[in-house]
Amino acid sequence: MSGKTAWTAAFALFAAAWIFCAPGFAEEEAPRIAKEEVKVLLNDPNVALLDARITQDWKKSDKKIKGAVRVDPLDVGTWAGKYPKDKKIIVYCA
Repeated sequence: MSGKTAWTAAFALFAAAWIFCAPGFAEEEAPRIAKEEVKVLLNDPNVALLDARITQDWKKSDKKIKGAVRVDPLDVGTWAGKYPKDKKIIVYCA
C-alpha cells in the first residue's frame, strides 16, 4: 500500500470511528480485537464486519472474509448510519 493510500485509509477509519463513538474518542486509542475473537463472532447476528479497504486493494485481493460487507472508506457518510448503535461493529482494512 502506498503512503498516500495508507494515509487515506487511516483517515477514513478514524472518521468511521468518530461517527460510531462518543465525543472524546479521539483522545483514546481505537480498541483492537484479535483475529481469534473475530472468528468466534463471525456468525453472530449482532456483529457487523466491515471491510474498509480502498477499492483497488479490495479488488486485487484474493483474501476476503466471508460475510464481511464491503464499505467505501472514502464515503463514510453513506454507510455509517446503516448500523444500529447496539450492534458490535468491526472495521478492518488489511
